Amino acid sequence: MEKVITSMLLMIAAIVASVVVINSVMPSVQRTGTDISAASDVVGDRLRTDVRIIEATGTPGTDQLYVWIKNTGASSIPAIDKSDVFFGETNNFERIGYDDLATCPNPSPPPRLQPCWQYGIENGAKWTPSATVRVTIYLDYNLASNTDYVVTIVLPNGVSTTETFSV
Repeated sequence: MEKVITSMLLMIAAIVASVVVINSVMPSVQRTGTDISAASDVVGDRLRTDVRIIEATGTPGTDQLYVWIKNTGASSIPAIDKSDVFFGETNNFERIGYDDLATCPNPSPPPRLQPCWQYGIENGAKWTPSATVRVTIYLDYNLASNTDYVVTIVLPNGVSTTETFSV
């Protein structure tokens, strides 16, 4: 009889220990699965996103330039205004802030106190694959002739493109 009671107590202890282990391990396994799924979504988004600067130009003596960027990826790019734009002379560039106000291209009163940029989608209502965006950068200085400039566009998901050009 004692052996039966001892066996039953050991069996109950084993079941309780199993339940405790399962209850402590399962949430970690579920969190890890969720994290892996989220990371997979981010990587998938980056793999489907690609852009190329197809032209960057400005006129010496003026304070604005134009950059055309083509969506060469497989997915639409939302929140264009959340992108980062960097511009300046080679090895001396700065981040330019987005500004959709009318005072960006036409400061009141002049002169412009800080650079800014705006955008327009050239061939569509959204930045879908094969669509082109024209970014206009308004500077607080004039472009110099025979000077190399660099422009870098970084999308909200981290995909970037860079172009070096002269005016």
